[in-house]
Amino acid sequence: MKDLRGRPGPPPVAPIWPLPRRPGGPSDEEIRARFAEHELWHYAYRFTGGLDFTARHADQSPSADSPERPLQRFRHFMPWLLDATGGTLAGKRVLDIACNSGFWSIQCALLGAREVVGFDAREELIEQAHLIASIVGVDNTEFHVLDFWDMRPETLGGSFDVVLNLGVLYHLPKALEALELTKAVAREHVVLDTAVLPTPAPLVRVTWEEPTDIRMAATAGISMTPSRSSVELLLRHLKFTDWAEIPLRTADLPDDYLVGNRASWLIRV
Repeated sequence: MKDLRGRPGPPPVAPIWPLPRRPGGPSDEEIRARFAEHELWHYAYRFTGGLDFTARHADQSPSADSPERPLQRFRHFMPWLLDATGGTLAGKRVLDIACNSGFWSIQCALLGAREVVGFDAREELIEQAHLIASIVGVDNTEFHVLDFWDMRPETLGGSFDVVLNLGVLYHLPKALEALELTKAVAREHVVLDTAVLPTPAPLVRVTWEEPTDIRMAATAGISMTPSRSSVELLLRHLKFTDWAEIPLRTADLPDDYLVGNRASWLIRV
């Protein structure tokens, strides 16, 4: 397998999809009723047996609402993480920052992680994550309501072999401090996936963000979107051991990756 520039990459890894269901778990009717309790869902979910649920946002967007988007993103950066961890997450303790309804946490649990901890600032999203975990039947996940700025080893039961910082950085007002906190809870690897400002210059775009939807910041305030070169400088300043931007291996990706508005890094702590 090669990326779009012809360079070799690790073997592909597919997400576990549709999600399995725990034997003896809730019925289709019970699951539908539980999903209906929540007005908004950031991720679309599909379970074995043909049970599908669409994403629902306050501000509808064809790109964000696409059920393929998280699956495309998984195939983009997860092969590089698994390659770095010896082909498996077995024995690894994984942190899913701003876990939303637990899509990435559940995938890591199904991939064999020893323990997965997810947190989010919105209680509603943690309720959704617990629901997904109960349907699938994973027993190696735990989810907590926690503000990003309270993220520390002592609030999370220690540090983590793998930290997923996915779709978070550009919702925050202090990118350097956010990555510093991320480093503080990581032992081995960090996957950083973020919107980026499409310019070669080391710039940061400052905007105001309102909590109008579950994919937005949890509180109103400044958010900052760095350029690629800004991210590189931030990682250099924080003295991570090594890092590399994950190349595009295929055109089967959301448009924001293809046009340069989003990028991912694999970072060694």
